[in-house]
Amino acid sequence: MPDLTFAERIRERAHQLWQQDGSLEGCADEYWQIARALVERELGPPTPPGPVESDAVAPG
Repeated sequence: MPDLTFAERIRERAHQLWQQDGSLEGCADEYWQIARALVERELGPPTPPGPVESDAVAPG
């Protein structure tokens, strides 16, 4: 998959789920929530940022 934004990934996944379920009308929010959870699981936990220079301890 090309470099898609988080929202683009969710949109694509929600559309796939919607199509698989027979293109039901009026369920966009449900598909979005399911797709978001799936994409978040695929991407894994966010990596914590490294220390900010002001947080680093200066050598003594």
